[in-house]
Amino acid sequence: MKLCPSCGQPVAESIMICPTCGDAVGEGRTHVDDYRILAVLHEGYSSILCKALREGEKEPVMIRIFTPRSGVDQAVANRLKRELEALKKLPEDYFVKHLDIVQSADGLWYRVSEWIDAESWGNLLSDGTLGDLKTASALFYRIAVILEGLHRIGHIIPHLILDDIIVYRNPAGNLAVKIDYKLSRFLDPRIDRPGPMLGHLLSCHPDIVNQRPLDYRTDIWSLGKVFVELLTATHTSADYIAEIDQVPLPRKAEVLFKSMLADDPGLRPVHG
Repeated sequence: MKLCPSCGQPVAESIMICPTCGDAVGEGRTHVDDYRILAVLHEGYSSILCKALREGEKEPVMIRIFTPRSGVDQAVANRLKRELEALKKLPEDYFVKHLDIVQSADGLWYRVSEWIDAESWGNLLSDGTLGDLKTASALFYRIAVILEGLHRIGHIIPHLILDDIIVYRNPAGNLAVKIDYKLSRFLDPRIDRPGPMLGHLLSCHPDIVNQRPLDYRTDIWSLGKVFVELLTATHTSADYIAEIDQVPLPRKAEVLFKSMLADDPGLRPVHG
């Protein structure tokens, strides 16, 4: 994201003429230190996600550039590094591998991660791939296993959303998932401008809305919400349990999902 020098309108990196005042905006960022930006994948309020290539290397990486509005500073960067060290206790294929988090020569913080040729959740929904309950169940089970692993080492992701889950094809051609352990875990999402998915979670999660202490059962609810979103292609529901009734599920799966989404944390399973 860049700002028009004349009127201050935020525009995407690829836009050269301001749509508000008509003035030239200029070329966007092409490098971050010695990384050349190959493509801008997503631009948000607090970060820009890019595919990049380091000078002299052949394998691309994923770079998330944090805007000044993100709140990322040295303390946040140090905390993420400590958290990532703890995650090394779990299998490396559970999470997107973060290679570094550094401050650029011009003052912006950025995170370097492994590059994954990710599939689009939207495409998987529209082409019917997730309509196959066997395929969907395998992905659900894998996500739950990763979450359980986090629980074993004392970590939770109460603000888990679909955007945090990367789906890709493994060498055998089967769908697999990794969780992108993000810096947003360490920033209060209420003080920044959350994206639509996170914003909706904050407005409907019973533990967050009712200001309950967050624990393992909090992200079990968030995981249940993700499952229902993938089954129904509905991302802004006001009643996720009602959504389950619209899906032809085996009785055991129906009961599990409804228990994960129980308003009372005591009724949720310890692990999904």
